[in-house]
Amino acid sequence: MNPSEGETTLPVAPAPAAVPAPPTQATPRREFLKVAACAALGGCALAGPIGAAMVVLANPLRSKGVPLPVRITTLSALTLNGPPKFFQVVTERRDAWTKFPAHAIGAIFLRRTGENEVMAFNAACPHLGCAVEYRSGRGAFYCPCHNSEFAPTGEVRGTSPSRRGLDTLPAEVREEGEVWVYFENFKAGIAKKVPLA
Repeated sequence: MNPSEGETTLPVAPAPAAVPAPPTQATPRREFLKVAACAALGGCALAGPIGAAMVVLANPLRSKGVPLPVRITTLSALTLNGPPKFFQVVTERRDAWTKFPAHAIGAIFLRRTGENEVMAFNAACPHLGCAVEYRSGRGAFYCPCHNSEFAPTGEVRGTSPSRRGLDTLPAEVREEGEVWVYFENFKAGIAKKVPLA
């Protein structure tokens, strides 16, 4: 219908738009709690593997300088109060994370002093690291580098440029008469017995 003259039409106001409800405080707090819970659970799940990895990585660094226990022989191979006997020290070895197959890492002399007691000496002269030998005729260890002698108990005998006696090593007799020695090498040419790193 057409409006008659003189009548004015009023503009029709559009319908009000839907106004979103103001955010409540619970929504951001819920989201924060979800994120925090996921982070905490994820951290707990990773703590075990990360801790194990740190132990594995740090183990070679912590075990540096520890003498290596090596099975050498049995008591039956050593004569009670007899002359010292020479043995190569052959073992598998680890250097940090590298494993080496069995090979000679040094040499020792073993002397049985009791029913279950053994003395062990590193076979390297403490003066310059030359290999010593035992001479039964003289009853002494002999170093050919400087014509030096050491008593059967390891002390310097006579005149010698060595500033200390032969290096002793801890030895123990385990089950079934096995002789184990904690092998390590020491710095040569000094008076103090200092393990090589």
